[in-house]
Amino acid sequence: MKKGFLLVTFLLFSTVFYAQHYTKEKIEIPFKLSPNGHIMIKASVNGVPGNFVFDTGAGMNLLTKDFADKIDSLEKTTHFYTGHRATGEAITSDLYQSEVLKIANFSIEDEQFAVYDIDFPLDGLISLTPLQHKAFTVNFEENKLVIESEESLRRRKENIKFEMPLEINNDRNVKVSVGTIVQLDSLELHVGLDSGAGFDVYRFNSRYMEALGIDSTQVESKYIPSSFKPEQGNQYYFAEVSRLSDLKVNAEQIGFRATFIDGLIYEGIMGINWIGEIITFDIPAKRILVN
Repeated sequence: MKKGFLLVTFLLFSTVFYAQHYTKEKIEIPFKLSPNGHIMIKASVNGVPGNFVFDTGAGMNLLTKDFADKIDSLEKTTHFYTGHRATGEAITSDLYQSEVLKIANFSIEDEQFAVYDIDFPLDGLISLTPLQHKAFTVNFEENKLVIESEESLRRRKENIKFEMPLEINNDRNVKVSVGTIVQLDSLELHVGLDSGAGFDVYRFNSRYMEALGIDSTQVESKYIPSSFKPEQGNQYYFAEVSRLSDLKVNAEQIGFRATFIDGLIYEGIMGINWIGEIITFDIPAKRILVN
């Protein structure tokens, strides 16, 4: 009797826990794709409209200094954050807090941003921090980002082609990123999923070249300075790889060009378009649903 009561209590708590993270109604946010596959959305910070890259690999929200200077009541906090680009450069930034971030009909208060004085074609990056408790879908067929309601997510689950595990990295709710596990030829790797990388981008730590039978002296390579810190840089190697897939081989790339980087802080990091055309990131349930 007691075990049955505990089971019912657990199931009830789980249902309430997950339901409270989904919006009452699904919210559709149109986006444009750059020629390289970057997702560009419109958003406003404290009522100031801007154009941003939606970047699942950014970790934290970023405003350019030029855009931040236009915003009233963007509060500089006492906090700072030191993050690292995928290629290893440490970047320290003060943290600023907005009154409200609005993306179409989705709004969130007290969102934190880094501000950086950088030459960037848009006004900044929107990371996963506003969506860290949500389920959202990137629909490349219709060019829209969908923040799912409980009902719309249920319908997606009824029509999925396959599911993949979703790994979540959350540091103080300031830096949030996601990843999954892939099979790269004979290697099983944990990789970051980075919509900000664009289409058909596959980057891996150069330590795996030998295991993949790639001779670093026999492939194209070059040294590339950091765009943030030109005094730093990394050696890049470019080689063909025979196969990449998720663990159950539902999504697969055959015979593609990959980049191997000295000093990459991840086992791998890549764009998301190889997974499918309609990809749902269900963060509360730690899963990827592909329609």
